[in-house]
Parts: sequence; structure tokens; C-alpha cells
Amino acid sequence: MRVILSMAAMALMGSACLGAEARPRFDFGPAGDIRVIADGSAIYFTGFGLRVIKPGWSGTLADQAAADPQGISKHAERGAVTYTMTLKGDGVSFRLRQTVARTPTSVRIGYMLTPDRDVPVETVMLQGAMPVAPHAGRTRYVVASAAINSARCPATLPENRILYGGPADWMAFSAPGVEALVIEPEGLSLQFQDDRAFNRQEFALLATAGGGNLTANRPVRFGMTLRFITREALDARERDARRNDVSGIATGDSRKLSISAVTCDRTRVRACETVEASVALAATYANPFDPNEISVDAEVITPTGRKLRAPGFFGVAMRVERTESSERLRVAGKPGFRVRYTPREVGEHRMVIVVTDRTGTVRSRAVTLTVTRGSSPGFVGVSRKTPAYFAFDSGKPFIAIGENVCWASGPSPLSMYEAWFAGLGKAGGNWARLWLAYNEKGMEWSALPTPRPGTGTYAGLGRYALDNAWRLDEIVRMAEKNGIYLMLCIGTYGEFTEGGFFNEGMWVSNPYNKANGGPCATPAEFWTDPTARKLYKQRLRYLIARYGHSPNVFAWEFWNEVPPTPEQARWVAEMAAYVKQHDPHGHLVSTTYGNEDVWKCPDIDFTMTHMYGQAGNTPVFTDQIVAHTRDHRRYGKPYLLAEFGVDWQAPDSKWDPRGTGANMHNGAWAGLLAGGAGTAMVWWWDSYVHPNNLYRVFTPVRRFADAVDWQAEPLSPVANIVVQTAPGAPETFKDLVVSGSIEWGMPASDRYTILHDGRVLGGPIAMAIGSPGRSNPLELPTKLTYVVDLERPTTVALRLGQVCTRATMVIAVNGETRLARELTAGEPGAGPWKSSRKLEQYNVWVSQYDEDIPLELPAGKHEIEVRNTGGDWFQIASITLPGYQSSRYPDVTALALSGEKTLLMWIHNRESSWRTDYDGKTPTTLEGLRVTVPVRRAGRWDVEWWNTRSGQVIRREVVETREGSLLLLPPPLERDYAVRARLAE
Repeated sequence: MRVILSMAAMALMGSACLGAEARPRFDFGPAGDIRVIADGSAIYFTGFGLRVIKPGWSGTLADQAAADPQGISKHAERGAVTYTMTLKGDGVSFRLRQTVARTPTSVRIGYMLTPDRDVPVETVMLQGAMPVAPHAGRTRYVVASAAINSARCPATLPENRILYGGPADWMAFSAPGVEALVIEPEGLSLQFQDDRAFNRQEFALLATAGGGNLTANRPVRFGMTLRFITREALDARERDARRNDVSGIATGDSRKLSISAVTCDRTRVRACETVEASVALAATYANPFDPNEISVDAEVITPTGRKLRAPGFFGVAMRVERTESSERLRVAGKPGFRVRYTPREVGEHRMVIVVTDRTGTVRSRAVTLTVTRGSSPGFVGVSRKTPAYFAFDSGKPFIAIGENVCWASGPSPLSMYEAWFAGLGKAGGNWARLWLAYNEKGMEWSALPTPRPGTGTYAGLGRYALDNAWRLDEIVRMAEKNGIYLMLCIGTYGEFTEGGFFNEGMWVSNPYNKANGGPCATPAEFWTDPTARKLYKQRLRYLIARYGHSPNVFAWEFWNEVPPTPEQARWVAEMAAYVKQHDPHGHLVSTTYGNEDVWKCPDIDFTMTHMYGQAGNTPVFTDQIVAHTRDHRRYGKPYLLAEFGVDWQAPDSKWDPRGTGANMHNGAWAGLLAGGAGTAMVWWWDSYVHPNNLYRVFTPVRRFADAVDWQAEPLSPVANIVVQTAPGAPETFKDLVVSGSIEWGMPASDRYTILHDGRVLGGPIAMAIGSPGRSNPLELPTKLTYVVDLERPTTVALRLGQVCTRATMVIAVNGETRLARELTAGEPGAGPWKSSRKLEQYNVWVSQYDEDIPLELPAGKHEIEVRNTGGDWFQIASITLPGYQSSRYPDVTALALSGEKTLLMWIHNRESSWRTDYDGKTPTTLEGLRVTVPVRRAGRWDVEWWNTRSGQVIRREVVETREGSLLLLPPPLERDYAVRARLAE
């Protein structure tokens, strides 16, 4: 992260030395920014002010020090001074209220920042500069978090400029000859870095209050206390903090191998309840996480004679200390080895603990576990009866209804998960996806200092963050309490990249990187290197041992959005086989992304894709959802649309500022009724779903899903549903916009026939067109063809989206070239594009054109071919066809699933979209519609019409088949209805 600092206060230093006479100084500027923090003339920090940073660290959006002096008010009352002002920048204003309360040796500063509109930001930040000359090599800093970090400010620029990063109880700086400065953050994370990397003679302290999308008129509150204490008092603080320090836990042993006790938390349980065995042992090992040094396992014989092996894990109990603005984890017990086992069978289970180190193996006496019948439905697996869906051990169907809840950015992650899961579970949601990649739940990352630090007490390759591991224990318990089943996504593509649109590239700090002591010189080596594969299996073993006991762990997902290569596909197959061999509870396994090799792997249990629009180019995603879902049906496995949003570049709140949830609602119903095993899983959980209480979207879907016996018979998508207006109405035509949905990759087809009812044959539609000369010419199509049939002469518009580096766009109509144009990309403002971003890992520019390219066409049938003949790639985001869609086929989508005796359907007025709500419009109510849907069995059908907002049945009727179909007459259709029909007995 690179944010340019001003050193306005450097002149204040003069010839001051650190041994000058002590007198605490907190000098404030007219805007409330802290100009100087010093003990006498010994300066610790200067220029400590508030800034709002643009996404991607692309600049400052608002700066406290630059506030208009005429708009600042200052009010003193009850020993405190309050500053109020407005900070302006790029079309948004922030109201800042800052309160300052002083004592002779301290100052507490509280901030309340309120935007006047929704705005995406990288972070809200306080930042100060520490001069290098008097502090380098002399001043000691101490950070108290889950572990104590203590070091001197480096004398010379270190290889890793990030000296500390993450949440902290407090951070202190102790310079020779003067009192120590202690900073106690409230609602802030801290980062201390060496800015000599940017040719500035400063250390920088960044205190960040989170980022993402700030909501209009919703204040962000944070603060900090600055105090001076003696060095002796600092030493006492440090000693006290180390008593509860994770980093002080002993992780090795050198005693003779033995088991002194095995203590189970209970020996009588109901089926699918967990037994935890604590194992008191002595052994010889240096790394308790390495099963080659020490392994602890439970050998179990079930009542039916099955033999299971449950791996054990090393951990330590912790507790949470909470303040008004933060939470901290504290060690609350002795470290040791534990085994968690969840019996499924009723009867007596015989368990023996087996411990192996490099000197040999010892076994415990057998423990008998008595298991009685319980009420739990068991673990989730693939349904044996209807393999397109999931089911519990009991046979009860499991329809996944939920969202991504991937991380909790902030000082109180457990409190955030408590709130999110309570809202989700209460509304009927039952599924959530969590990331375990270098965040507050991650296990393995490079230890500090490192340029891109994770959150937690990471200890490097092959050792795991015990604070994060315990935190994930608690999150799993919260999920169990709220009836939520978790897909644990272990890693993400950013671990193997640099830069990126969201600055998500983290390879520089990946512990597998050879530069950090790992085995891989390049990211590609991760998939083939034997040591890397061995270490990843070690981490899988730990995750299985610690969390696999829970039925509420839905699945292990290896990766988020790692592009499949032949090497990666072989790696996935190897790791999936490892999980199937070592997970005694048999959890589901999947990954993203996948290809034919991945999805056909027998140990991959279900398939997934992710789906977003771009810059608001897709009002309705139903066609794309249908195309993806039905394409994946050929694998004979359940399918989930595991990420979903209006715009991959911005939160859904940008396009839904009033929080109507229209796109989330449509995705939920389309995902389910297109034939998926659950809803489309919305992405923006923290900035969109929770602030707008959009959990309500899940309730009617859950009620509908619970009313269906998904195990009763196989259900298949229904083709040839006809939706028509009442006969006799005159035919009219309206504009049709057809958007691409495959932002990247080779589509199943590059030829798309656009029908007058709005459907597209050949989809899903690709956007990116690559040249034949690219390094991987099979990665993208080199041409796209759109087949249209015009009723009258018109001007068709092709929407040019992004361009990478350069490309040659050739457009032909019916084989005749209409346009040949060289496209370029570059820095913002350097060309005809609207915006640009640089892909640092490839050192190329991607420019956003958002330009309509008109084509005048006569009436009749035409083939429009768009080709890339040279360069890199460009996008055709959409095609607009004026006056194309016939009123005989109203703008309605009808999705249906049917069996011999069951029909499920969703009927959707396509004007009911996020775009209609965003534009402040109301969907046109459609009356007199006639829906003809084929069914497999003739006879009388009991039909229920469901209100998809309330989850209530609003009409019941009996309809008899005619010529193999049901003719359904919907109520007046403003937005959508669902239908459940059963063949009458």
C-alpha cells in the first residue's frame, strides 16, 4: 500500500534530540489533525490525520488536513473539545465529528465519519509519520495482540517493509531517554511500516477502520487513546500481556513417548453429537502440526464393525475479552492434543488413541462410547435417490439457501459473525461460504514481518495460527446454533498473484514462495512440487481433525477462482482423494474454478460457478443462470451458483441503494428453479445484505423448499414452456438488450441466435474475444457471431467493454466487413476510454471503453460476426436490438422442474429487476397471461400459487391436462410467482 504523506511538521524537529526534557505534547491543527506527538522536543509522530482512501490505494478521496477552514467548528464542553467539519472529494461528502479529551499525560480522540452517499473505499485511515533519523536502530516498538511482537525500528531498510500489521490491544514506542508512547486503538487495526521503501525518511503508522462500501448516512465510529508512560510501566505491561500470549505456548517436547491419560468430555452421546478426547502425552517432536514428527489418532470400531481413523490435532483453549469497540483472544488453558469424533451409528463404539513419534508408537486403553438415537439428521451428502441434490444421512433433503460470509474485516470478528449468522438463521438461511485464506480464520501464512501480512499469529509454513484456529471453532459453534452449514474455502487465487483490481495479489507473502523459505520459485510450481503437496496435505489433515467432526461443515472447497490447468486439475484430484481417505466423517469436496477434468473427477462431489455482471450491464441474470445450471447437469452431480452479484467491481448496494434486494431475490428463485441444488449465493454480505436486513429474501424460498419432497422423484428442467398474452391483442415490439455473462474463458458456443421472445440459443454468451496470436489461443474465442432476424430496418448497437493492451476489432455482417478498427489501452485519460487499471502481475493496461458501436441493418436475417485479428483481447459487453422483442411473447421468464407427479415453476416479469428499482420505476403489471407447460402425466393436478415475497400460498386450484400440458392462468403479474403442483391421486 502506497499513500503519499505530507511531512508538514518536519521543520518542528529542528535540532531536537531524544534526550530532551520530557513534557508530553499533543499539538493539534485547526482541523483537529494531530500535528505533533512528542515527549518534550523528542518527536514520535507528525502529521497524524484522517484520510479516506480510494479503492485499490489509488489515491486519497478525502483528507482531514485539507478541510476548508471556513467550514470547521470547534466547541469546548466538559473538558473535551469537539471539531465538526465536512470533508469533500469526488462527488461525495463526509461529515466528521471528532472529540478530543486531554489529561496531562494522555489524550483520547473519538471519530465519527458519515458519508452522504454510498461510496466504495479501500479504507478509512489515520496515518502518522515517525522521522527515521532519531528512531532507526534506537527506538523499540511493542505490539500486544493475541501475541506480543517486540523489536527495534530497523537501522536500515529491511527486506520486508511491513513491520507489523493487524489488530492490536495496544502498540508502544520506547525511545531512549524519554517516556514511552502507548497507542490504544478503538475499532482500528494497526500497520507499522518502513517508508524508506518509498524514498521517504519516515516510518509510518497506519490505523485503519475497515473498508469496502460505506453506506449513506451510516456513521463509521472509531478512536484511539495516546498516552505517555515510563519505560518501567511499559515493561510491566509487556510482562502482563505475555502471560496470555499465543506465541509463548510451548510447541515442542523431548520426553519419552507415553500416554498418561485419555479424558473424554462425555462417553454417552446421541447419534451425530461430538465426543472430544483430550490426550495427555509425552513425546519427542519440535512441530506438533507435522504428523511425521507426531501423530495422534483415534482408531474406532463402530457397532456394525466398521473401522474408522479420526486424526487428532494440537490446540489451546482461548477466551474472548470484549470492549465496546473490539475483542481480543486470550489463552485460557494449557496446550495439548485432542481428538474429535462424531458417531453416526447407534450402539457401542470402541475407541483407542494411537500416538506415534519418531521413536515409536503407543496405544491407549480402549474407551467405550455409548450412542443412543438422536434428532440430528446427520451429515450432508449427495442424495442417492436424486443425485442432482443434497440430502442428510437421514434422507431428509438439503436445499442450500444462503450467502457468502467470507471474512470479518474489523476488530470484532466474532461479534460480526454472531450478528450475521443470527440474521441468516432466523430468516431460514442454512448455508454460508467462509474463506480460510490469510484472514482471521486462516491457518497458514508467513509470519511477521512480511509485506502482505495476514490477520492472526501466523507462524510460517507448516505451522498454524492457534488464535485463528480457536476463532474458527467458535464460528462453527455459531453455525451449529443457527442451523447454518458451512462451506470452508481453504484458499484463493490471490495467493498466487500480485496486484489485481482489488490489490488482492499476495504471492509476495505466500509461505510457499521460495523467497519466504518455501519450496516454490514460481506459483506454477505449487501444483507439482512434492514438498508443497505434502505440506498442503498436512494442513488438510489439521482441518479435518479440528473441524470435520461437525455435521454443520457442509463441504471442503480447496480454492476460490483458481483457473484450472492440467497440472492444477491433477492436483485437485490428488487432494480430493486424500480427503476422501482421511476424513472419517465423509464431507463433501469441491473447488472453483473447474473444467471437464475437475468436474468428472469421482472425488469431486458437486460443481460450482460464479456469476457477476460488469458495470451494471445485466439487469436480469436468469438466462445466464439457466445456461450455467443446465450445462452442469451433464456431470450428474449437484450444482451451486456459489457467488453472485450485480457487478464484480462494486458492491450491490451501488446498484440497489434502497436495499430492495431485487437481484438477490431473482437469483435465489432462478438458481433453485433452474435446477440448481440451492439459491444463487450473493456475495456482498457485510456491506449489503446485513445493513439492509436482506435476510428476509431467504424466508419465502426456505418455506417453498421445505414444502417440496426433493427426494421423492428425480426432477428435470422443463423445455418448451410457452408464455403468451391474451389472444387478439395487437402485436408491438420493444427494445431488447442481450448481455454477455462469461467475462473470461472459452464458451461452449461462440454463435448466438437471438429470438423475438428474448431467448438466446447457444448461450451462455461470452464477452472477451482474443486474438489468434495470444500465448494461449485456446483460452478465449477469436470471434463471436450474433444471429438476428429484423422485422424492419434498424440500427443495432454493439457495446464495446474492456480492451487489454491493444486489439484489432473486425465486424462483418453476412460476410461483408463493416468495420476494422485498432483498439488500444493505456493510462487513465490517455485515450478514448472511460477508465483504466493496470494488471501489475502482467504489466499491462486494461481500459474500459463503454462505447456503443452502431450498425445500420436492413430488415431480414443477419449474421453479425465480431473478430479479433491481432493483439490481446477486447470485450463485447452487450448487443442492443431496437424494436425487436414481440409483445406476443411478454417479457416473462418461466422456469420449471418436473417429475412424474411433481411440477415446480417460477414465473418472473423481467421488468422486476434491480435496474427497474434503481431507475425509480415500477414494473408493468401483466394481465391475462397464459402459461402452457408440458407435464409427464395426464390427469388432474393440484396447483398452488405462491407469493415469493411472503412465502404464502395465495391461490389453490385444480387444473386438468390438455394435450400433455397444463394451461395456467397466473394472477396479475407485477413481479413474480412460484408454483407447486402435484398430480392428484
